[in-house]
Parts: sequence; C-alpha cells; structure tokens
Amino acid sequence: MGFLSKDAKNGDYVSVISEECYFQGTLDLQGSVRVDGKLEGNVDNAKYVTVSKNGFMKGNISAKGVVIIGTLEGDICADSVEILSTAKLNGNVRSKKILIEGGAEVNASIKVVSKEGQENFEDEEKIEETEQGE
Repeated sequence: MGFLSKDAKNGDYVSVISEECYFQGTLDLQGSVRVDGKLEGNVDNAKYVTVSKNGFMKGNISAKGVVIIGTLEGDICADSVEILSTAKLNGNVRSKKILIEGGAEVNASIKVVSKEGQENFEDEEKIEETEQGE
C-alpha cells in the first residue's frame, strides 16, 4: 500500500504511515491519517486520525475524530475520541464526546466540553501562556 490511499466510501484520501515506516515531524493535513508504524511529531487540522493496533505515536493530535487502538503519548483535541480496548494513552484529552473501552490503559486528564466550553478552555490556555511569558 502506498503513502496515500483513497477511501472508497467518501472519496477522501487517507495518508498512511505503514508498519515499516518511521516519520518524524509535523503533519498538517486536511484529510485523514492512519498510523500503522511510528510517528514522532504532531498531527494538526486532520479530519480523522487512527493509531492502529501496532502503531505508536509520540506527539499531539488536533482533529475532527480520533481513534486510538495502539499507543499514543501526547494530547488530543478533537470533536470525538474513541480509545479502544488495546489502546495505551498517556496524555490529555479535550473532546465533545469520548468513548473508552474496557481494557484500555489510560493515564490522562480528560475534559469533555461543549463547543462553548471548548472556546473558553482555549482562552484559559492563552491566559496561562501570557502569565508564563511575563
């Protein structure tokens, strides 16, 4: 399978970091990505991010939807998050909806917010950054 594959259901392209691949850096994409291999870096502005059963990611995710089946060391900011039974998560989660299956290893701070609450939470981060910079 190549780096890009077309999702037959909706015609979107999905970027794939295959099991044999190691990628370091930031991915800023408008589509979706599936991590089957190893990714060290952030994923920004994605539609959907999946860290598969054998996948490992160390970095932060900003996406519409996130599914963790493998290992993630980092923070998630998404509309919906699914952490499946084989997942290992170490980080923070900020989402409107979250599902955690039994058996998942989760060491995280979790904040479930409405759209308005999410905007307020982002304002809090800006205030904290300003205070730290003084």
